[in-house]
Amino acid sequence: MPLLGLIGIICLAVLLADNQFKRFRLWHTTDFLHHFKTALRLFIPWACLMMAAVYLIRPDLFLDWPLHQTGLWLTTLLIYPVVSVIPQEIIFRTFFFHRYKPIMPSKRWRWAVSTFLFGLAHLVYGNWVAVILSWCGGALFGYRYLQTRSTPVVVVEHTMWGCFIFTVGLGAWLISAPGS
Repeated sequence: MPLLGLIGIICLAVLLADNQFKRFRLWHTTDFLHHFKTALRLFIPWACLMMAAVYLIRPDLFLDWPLHQTGLWLTTLLIYPVVSVIPQEIIFRTFFFHRYKPIMPSKRWRWAVSTFLFGLAHLVYGNWVAVILSWCGGALFGYRYLQTRSTPVVVVEHTMWGCFIFTVGLGAWLISAPGS
């Protein structure tokens, strides 16, 4: 996490030093409620499906943290957005989409490469579940960033998904592979 925070700060400094960067992307929330409702329409059915899958496939993980490691779960929900989500969104969306536009003018290419790299960055957890979950999340967050050009909108959606994943039981894969 310290390395992630450091990289996030460096990317933010590079963005702020770049006169071409539109700084309002870091704080604007135009149509936030509309984007949040759109995110919820996607979140609710997929979250229900993921809950059912975890319950059926890995019942030992289902709601494990809230029920058996409540302190760790609550601490994670509180610090995760600050130490993980915000740096990741600055690095993989705000910085990446701005910085690499000259060499990847296609928004689709930037979205695809950002998604791929976001998933690969989660190899640090030593399992493919983390990578696959991150590829799915990276695709969604990249798409939302292209729609909104708003870091806060994407941070909120990423936080919503991440907190859900830690709650339902999949967060165990984002610490290390369960049983390893």
